[in-house]
Amino acid sequence: MKSLSRPARIPLLSLLGGAIGYMVLHPYTMLVYGLYREPGTADGPMGYGRLFHELVSSFHPGMLSMGIPFAVLGAAGGLFFGLWLETRRQRLETEKRLLAVETLRQIMMTISHHMLNAAQVIGGFAARDIRKEKDEDIRKHLEAIQNEAMRIEAVVSSLQSLESVKSDRFQGNSETAMVDIQEELREKMEELKRRQT
Repeated sequence: MKSLSRPARIPLLSLLGGAIGYMVLHPYTMLVYGLYREPGTADGPMGYGRLFHELVSSFHPGMLSMGIPFAVLGAAGGLFFGLWLETRRQRLETEKRLLAVETLRQIMMTISHHMLNAAQVIGGFAARDIRKEKDEDIRKHLEAIQNEAMRIEAVVSSLQSLESVKSDRFQGNSETAMVDIQEELREKMEELKRRQT
């Protein structure tokens, strides 16, 4: 069933159920009816030959009116089975997606925690050393370190507060996409810089 497209599964199962109803249930009912027929009827005792005759006669065109209800019953069974399979498949896919989202959320929280801690320590030491440092070149390097630590903090904060996801290409015509947070990042950076002054 895996190779079939999803829309084709339910009608195919209905057709298969209808075929089973007509080709299996109907002849089986005829055999059971023949086995339990009164021994003294005009047809005589039920032997193997008579059972075989009942089986073959169940496919006679004259028996079509009796076979059609069995085909309908089988088709209904196939339809309900197909619907059950589809519902089950959708539920499993939903559960997988929810599990993936929850796992991703936990990974994001773990990464955020460690990155924020590291960025705050790096930024804090850089800010402290900027105040003490007299050499202008070293101060510029420390300010760059402080800005990048602030940028890491802003990126994590932007991702945590993201309400909708916009994608952007990683590099020019690259197939790889990444979440576009440029606007949020700019706002967070401005907010962090205001906090520092």
